[in-house]
Amino acid sequence: MCSRESAFSCLREMGLDAMEYQAVRAVPRRLDRLAAIARRAAANDIRMSLHGPYAINLASREENKIEASVERLIAAARAADALGAGHVTFHPGYYSGRPPEEALRMAMSALSRAVREARDDGIRAEFGPETTGKPSQLGSLDEVLRMAEEVDGVWPTIDFAHIHAREGRSISGRSDYARILDLIEDRLGTLDGLVIHFTEVEVTSSGVGERRHHELGTGYGPPFDPLAEEMASRGVRWLVISESPNLEADALKMREAYERARRR
Repeated sequence: MCSRESAFSCLREMGLDAMEYQAVRAVPRRLDRLAAIARRAAANDIRMSLHGPYAINLASREENKIEASVERLIAAARAADALGAGHVTFHPGYYSGRPPEEALRMAMSALSRAVREARDDGIRAEFGPETTGKPSQLGSLDEVLRMAEEVDGVWPTIDFAHIHAREGRSISGRSDYARILDLIEDRLGTLDGLVIHFTEVEVTSSGVGERRHHELGTGYGPPFDPLAEEMASRGVRWLVISESPNLEADALKMREAYERARRR
């Protein structure tokens, strides 16, 4: 069992080289402690990212909640800098009863302000709106790509399980991944530098939207091997984070699948 102090050396011994710091409940304020974590990660050549708080809604109907969301995003980016993480993943929020385009415009306005204030404060981390898994949530693939296209300092987090669930089990094989990746590359100009989340996901009884995450190989989908084949054939450089209930074991399965695809 790995302790907090040995976490990074354990990851390295397993053959893993990245970790996402979970700041989903609250953002740590002790930057000196995060800097100490950053040093241990760097000593073991572990690349870091950070997941910001769940309590973010950039399209809320309450202005004070939008303001608090902007503050949390900036705090998360500041923590990411101290941690040596170049990317902050976050869920953009909900439509809050608004038409999707109106909610997206509100979110991009708030996100622009968060990026601007962060840069004014010398914060360098990029902001990564994540594709979300429920139809009530702001964060379709098109919406996070729009954010990246229209707001400087934004680069999306692509969660394939969320896309799969949100689009009604839309990913079954390599051609489905190719469709998604071609769209991202066409819109953003490159596939390099993406932060990827992956797990299998159970879809709700309605057939649309995520219910819960499952381990790889349970048959819920989406399958990872076809994505590994696309990654290998395209020669992409990604940060891939396991979102499985069995984080390290499934991260190793994904790495092994990718290495097999590269050898073919």
